[in-house]
Amino acid sequence: CLKLRDNGLLAKPTHGNIIRFAPPLVITEEQLMECVGIIKKTILAYQK
Repeated sequence: CLKLRDNGLLAKPTHGNIIRFAPPLVITEEQLMECVGIIKKTILAYQK
């Protein structure tokens, strides 16, 4: 969750390897795709 925050996305750790996201109900598709991109970028950084 700290790396997601560093990349511009707030998330909350819950239990073990679970991350909780709580997007607003008025999120646009563009905003959602931006979030998905940040998540992907963050996960891929761990594979290097």
